[in-house]
Amino acid sequence: MLNTPTLDARRDSRSAAGLVRRWRQASDPQELAGVYDELHVAGPLVPTPWNALLVTGYEDCRQVFADRTWLTLSARWRDAHRPGWRASASTVALCETPLQQDPPEHTKRRSPLTAALAPRAVRAAAELVGPLAAEHVRAFADRVRRDGAADLVPALCHPLPTAVLAGLLGLPPEVDRAWLAAESVAMVRVEELGSPPSVVRRADEAAAAQLACYDRVLAERAGRPAGDLLSRWAAEDPAGARHLLLTLFSAGVPTTAALLASLALALSTRPGLGERTRQEPDFADRLTDEVLRWDPPGRVVTRVAAADTELGGRALPAGQVVHALLGAAHRDPRLFKDPHTFDPYRDPHRLLAFGAGLHYCLGAHLARTQATAFLRLFARELPGARLAGAPVRQPGPSMTDITRLPITLS
Repeated sequence: MLNTPTLDARRDSRSAAGLVRRWRQASDPQELAGVYDELHVAGPLVPTPWNALLVTGYEDCRQVFADRTWLTLSARWRDAHRPGWRASASTVALCETPLQQDPPEHTKRRSPLTAALAPRAVRAAAELVGPLAAEHVRAFADRVRRDGAADLVPALCHPLPTAVLAGLLGLPPEVDRAWLAAESVAMVRVEELGSPPSVVRRADEAAAAQLACYDRVLAERAGRPAGDLLSRWAAEDPAGARHLLLTLFSAGVPTTAALLASLALALSTRPGLGERTRQEPDFADRLTDEVLRWDPPGRVVTRVAAADTELGGRALPAGQVVHALLGAAHRDPRLFKDPHTFDPYRDPHRLLAFGAGLHYCLGAHLARTQATAFLRLFARELPGARLAGAPVRQPGPSMTDITRLPITLS
C-alpha cells in the first residue's frame, strides 16, 4: 500500500511554500518584519520547494558560518550537482575566488587578501579613505544645492568604495571607475537566488570584461612595477591576482555601496540622527551597527553539508543545502529585544553581516571605516537631508540593495 501525505502534511507544505514565496518577494526592511516573525514561528529550519532549508535563528546561522561541516557551492560541488553550470562565465569566475572555495584552495587564494586587508593595513589606508570620502560627499552636496536634488547611489555610493579600492591597490587612472563599479555590481547579481537568464547573461559579460581589464593592468604592472600592491601581485602570481581583483571589486563595491545607501536613508528619514552624528563622537559606529542589523547588505548565505550533521535540533544528511538568513537572524527575538525597532542605542551583539568563521569578510574593517567617515561627512555637509522621492530597491531576496535614492535639502 502506498504511503500518501496526510491532509495536515499537505497543508503544512502549502503553508511553508506560501511563506517562502512571501519572503522571496519582500525587500523593504519594514515589510520583512512580519515575514521574519512568521519564519521564526515556522521553525528554525523552513523547507523550500527546491529542497533546501531556510535557517532563521541567529545561533543556527552562526553555526552554519563557523562550523567547517558547512561548505560553499564550490566548483567541485557544482560539477557533481549542477550539469552545465560552466556555461556561465561569471559563476566560473566566482568559483575561482575565495567567496566560493573551501580549503585548501580557499586558504591559498585568501592569503594575499589577508595581508592586504588586515586591520593594521586598513588603519594605514584610513589616510586614503578620509580625503576620498570628503571629496565625494562634498561634490554630492554641491550637486544637490545646485540642482535641488540628486540620486545618491550612482553619484556617491558606487564611486566611493570603487575609488577607495582603486587607491588601495594602485589601480591606474585609465581604468574607468564608473565602468568598473557598474560591472562589479552587474556581475555579483548572478549570486541572487533564481537569477533570470537576462541577469546571468549580463553577469557573464561583466565577468569577461573585468577579467580582460585586470589582465591588461597586471601585464602592464609586471613590465613596469610601481611599488604598489598591484605590482607585487603581478610579480608573484598574475593568474591568481586577476581573481583577487575580481574578489575585491565584485564583493567590496556592491556591499559597501548598499551599506552607504542604507545609512543615508536612515539619516534622511529619521529626524535627529544627523544631529546625534554631529554631536556624539561614537554615534556613527552605533548607527552603522544598527543599520547592518536592520538592513544587512547581503541577506542570504548558501552552504551545503559535507557530512551528516545536526542543525536546529534536527539531523541532516550530507548534501543538504541550506540558506542562512542574515536578515531573520538579526531579528531573532531571543537575542535582540524589540527586534523590529530601529535603535542605535541597543545593547551590542556580534552581527553576522560580515559572516563568521573561515569566510569572515576580510573587508569588514575597510567597509566600516568608509561607513563612519561617510556618516560624519553626510551629517555635516547635508544637514536637513531628506528624500526627494521614494527609494527603489533591487528585488531580492538576498541582494535587496537600494538602486535609487534621490536626496534633497529641506
